[in-house]
Amino acid sequence: MEATPTVFKTINVSSGRLCFGGLHNIWNGASAPAVQGLPHIRLKPFATGTVKVNRIEYNVTARNGTWNAFQLVDIASSRVVAWFLAHSDVDPESEIDRILSVSGSPYEYDSGSAMNDDKTEAAGVFVINRYDWGWYDDRSKDEVGDDVQEAENDYLSNGNSLGVVDFAEAKSFVSRWKTQRPSRREWSGGGAWLLCPGGEYMFGRFGFDDEHVAARSFVFFSTYTQFTRTVFAGTDRTLRKEETDEERFDRRMREGCDFSGLEEVRKMAKKQEDPSIPQFYPLPPSVAECFGPHDLSDHILRAQDINALRVHRVPPTDPRLRGLPPKRIGEFIEPWIEPLYDVTNEMLLGYLQRRVVPHMANKSLAEAAEALFSPEKRTGSDSGDAFYFPNFMNPNEEGIPDFDYAFVSGRIKSFLSRFEDDSVVFDPECVAGITRVVARMFVEVFELANNCSGDNGRKHIMPCDIRLGVYNWEELLRCLQYSKVFWEGRDCTIPLTE
Repeated sequence: MEATPTVFKTINVSSGRLCFGGLHNIWNGASAPAVQGLPHIRLKPFATGTVKVNRIEYNVTARNGTWNAFQLVDIASSRVVAWFLAHSDVDPESEIDRILSVSGSPYEYDSGSAMNDDKTEAAGVFVINRYDWGWYDDRSKDEVGDDVQEAENDYLSNGNSLGVVDFAEAKSFVSRWKTQRPSRREWSGGGAWLLCPGGEYMFGRFGFDDEHVAARSFVFFSTYTQFTRTVFAGTDRTLRKEETDEERFDRRMREGCDFSGLEEVRKMAKKQEDPSIPQFYPLPPSVAECFGPHDLSDHILRAQDINALRVHRVPPTDPRLRGLPPKRIGEFIEPWIEPLYDVTNEMLLGYLQRRVVPHMANKSLAEAAEALFSPEKRTGSDSGDAFYFPNFMNPNEEGIPDFDYAFVSGRIKSFLSRFEDDSVVFDPECVAGITRVVARMFVEVFELANNCSGDNGRKHIMPCDIRLGVYNWEELLRCLQYSKVFWEGRDCTIPLTE
């Protein structure tokens, strides 16, 4: 017979509402206006600008009736490392699977959303993170007084324990619990005090019903909770499966995971708009500065050209790195090959239109080089201009095997010809030079993308690796950011800044 989770204790909810958190949080929840249904909350900046917090009221609507409490224990040490509360009508194992698949521990790889967002809201999961409660919110502290007990080293228990209480009994529980050490706070009726001994920082996830009207479950854990080695007391099945990198990737592919990288670059770009956060990257360009999406027939690079760039490796300039075994080169995989080709070509076309056309028209090779590449960055620097200037100027620069320079140069010339008229000419030497620059530039794009895929335990380069690799290297971003497809994808359903 298959083992089932062991119920540790029960509490009873009769008011249709729960208060939760530290003692002063619970008091605040009992005093604040009632929050109806699944809270709609997004992160707000804390005073420092670097810490992000959810502004919550510490009360939620909850299903009336008996709630079962389960201890979650480390499978090796049998130590309690987390707690799970669920209405008696709810299957605890399937419910916690549902919650953790959406938002688990931020310290575990591939744990879902680490904050309240559209995904958690759609799934009916309310996320509470370390800065959202406990000492980090001091509302109602004056009413409750100091809830820290010094005896028997219980001081730290205030940072790794919290209460979940029926709204009708919340203030009476606070008054009683404040006279007891955290590790000795009694359960009764509608109140549970949850302690993770030795834990650090508190995290919580409420699971709501299908209609998002009332909470039906709650999981509480700490920094040190590893769900891949945590089980319900009474069972031996871990709450999350330990996966190899390959298994994780295969699962995410089966689940239809979004590997475009659009969400990631949007989030990073959004941070750059916050004046309280140091600006490490340029702000995204405006709509007027960007180009595309272009017709697929305008694309410059074919599959064979992109693959030639992907497999080429520039020898390291640091002599200490020479002689090391070559890096693994990630391959492409369906159904993400065409989107990868798309963003690559669209970045290239945006670069040609924004950076090349204005600076190369009606100029000789030397004049174009002066306009395209900053003189102060050409030598003695690791900037992009120092790399690309020699490629532009030197027709004898060592080529990239299997990259068809003549074909690509012809495609670039064909694309530039639409900007030609009786007053505009693009010198053939300039076109050949910019072809060499493009080749070198996109070797670096795929080198960075390959690093991204490896850092994420994947053997395949995905569109997200292209976008994040470019975004995280300022020199490339300044060249290749003028593509709407880079920021928005081909559908362009989310607009850039006007």
